[in-house]
Amino acid sequence: MAFPQDWKSAESEISQLIARSWLEPELYNSLLTKPTATLREAGLIEDFVEVEVNQSPDAVPILRGTQGETVIYVLPLPPRPNDLTDAQISSWLEGRAEGFSGRDVPAFSSC
Repeated sequence: MAFPQDWKSAESEISQLIARSWLEPELYNSLLTKPTATLREAGLIEDFVEVEVNQSPDAVPILRGTQGETVIYVLPLPPRPNDLTDAQISSWLEGRAEGFSGRDVPAFSSC
């Protein structure tokens, strides 16, 4: 078993999925209730990765090895920030960071 070669790229795509989930409540619920299946269906994790959710606003992504073949990915799934509009989130998803007044991208983007 090996970690994905480009894990940082996968984390960037996961951050985008989280932002999209703030605009699509059904997707947010799916990430919350069945995170492993949702990330697998999106093609973002391998079969040997299991996902746990951390909803803390200051959560960061964590990769944890286990004694077996499974890797645990702790997914930061904060609630939508009250100070971001749909337009700002959409702008970030489209690759534009305008409108974030002093912050480059949403807080979870440290993924």
